[in-house]
Amino acid sequence: MKKTGKVKMKKTTKWFFVSLILMGWSLCPNLLAETIDRIVAVVDGDIITLTQFNKETERYRKSIEISENSDENKKALIDDLNKKIMESLVDQSLTRQEARKYNIEVTDTEITAAVENVKRIKSLSQEALEKALEQEGLTFQEYRDSIKKQILQSRLIHYAVKSKVVITEAEIRKQYEINAEKYATGQKYHLKNILMKDKSKIDEAKFKLDNKEDFSKIAKQYSIAPNASDGGDLGVFDISSFSTGIKDSIALLKKGEYTDVIQTAQGFQIFYVVDIEQGNGKTFEQAKDEIQESLYQEQVKEKFETWLKSLKKKAHIKILL
Repeated sequence: MKKTGKVKMKKTTKWFFVSLILMGWSLCPNLLAETIDRIVAVVDGDIITLTQFNKETERYRKSIEISENSDENKKALIDDLNKKIMESLVDQSLTRQEARKYNIEVTDTEITAAVENVKRIKSLSQEALEKALEQEGLTFQEYRDSIKKQILQSRLIHYAVKSKVVITEAEIRKQYEINAEKYATGQKYHLKNILMKDKSKIDEAKFKLDNKEDFSKIAKQYSIAPNASDGGDLGVFDISSFSTGIKDSIALLKKGEYTDVIQTAQGFQIFYVVDIEQGNGKTFEQAKDEIQESLYQEQVKEKFETWLKSLKKKAHIKILL
């Protein structure tokens, strides 16, 4: 009897393990799919995952998907978006790796200090900041992560290129003369815009504007730009640095007026003047520091981009998307 019991137990145990194996074969693919993120790029051994990629594209993709563009144009815009986001993620990966080489670190305390500084400058409470971030489709942690990236990149720029940037007095004076009109008036424009790839659709938007419909409402409905959810708000600008076509069109406007449809490198656009800020003119000496800083930032950006390109040439980059 005891022997029979042992045989039964062995059979039961055997079938139990067989069942586990069979279940394992059927469940493993699903478990793996849930626990292992897909790799969409490898940059010198540093991986970029599908989750990272989707997180970066999500906000912009939604704006495109709800726009009035044709399906064909939407696909083209999304393809272009995917390409640019992937390039950005590759750049971020390279800068992270270089930061490690230079032993550059950003502490939580530094990130918190930077966030608190933003809150102070913008006069925002923690609750107000988080609400504003939510409207942009960001969590507070994602915002902290973006602040960390900015600080990291700023320090990397300091190590890699800032020492190579020199601005001469002659360059500053030349820039002042080129922008003589700007420094004579100090005028700045608070602008909104509508951006579309489809000419017929932006003409439709323009028709609605001509019929007194609200610009912000139309921007939210039609524009494919990332700022569409903000009613097309771009912020305040000195338009002297704009391309001639855009600058000349805006310069003719008064507060509350908008341009005709303008064809630009980004697509077809309409600009709206929310307000015009009148400033006092500046002499060369008064404008000197401002111009120097502007030229400095331009050169730093150019040299950093050149430096990044050189990194890309040397790096082993494999795109798997």
